[in-house]
Amino acid sequence: MAEITQIDTRRDGMAVTGKQASDAIHCLQIPMYEESILLPNAAVTEVTGYIDPVPLPDAPDWYLGKINWREHKVPLVSFEIASGGQNPGNLGGSRIAVLNTLQGNPEIPYIAFITQGIPSLKLVREQQIVPDQRNTEGRQSIAGFVQLDNVSLVVPDIDDLEARIQRLQVV
Repeated sequence: MAEITQIDTRRDGMAVTGKQASDAIHCLQIPMYEESILLPNAAVTEVTGYIDPVPLPDAPDWYLGKINWREHKVPLVSFEIASGGQNPGNLGGSRIAVLNTLQGNPEIPYIAFITQGIPSLKLVREQQIVPDQRNTEGRQSIAGFVQLDNVSLVVPDIDDLEARIQRLQVV
């Protein structure tokens, strides 16, 4: 039986590591505008209805502003734009996925993404994941691409997004 505890996005897209006896990881496939992202279920705190952000003057187009969520001011980003993909345009009918950040920075404990639908739970086994060799040139905040059951998915680089938000000095 494989030993799995987390999805490590710092190497070839996805690697299985850890010491917890299990043969699968609970993940969420989150639909975006033209792509879907894959994250461990534990990385996603909540998916909620759309909340209008408070914009930041002169912010880059990927930084939509801050939302008030559970007594926190959470940066809201368009992952598509932040990663160099297509602008989703109209946000009507969108949802927001609130993610835990990974660096333990108390100023940015969460980041929120605009989503284009309801995430689906995936029980991911090591043998289902195939690194996708798509080129990330011209794209940012992407740790890699993977194929899961013949579907190409983006693995976001949450650390990179957190650092980009921190450089905006909006915390």
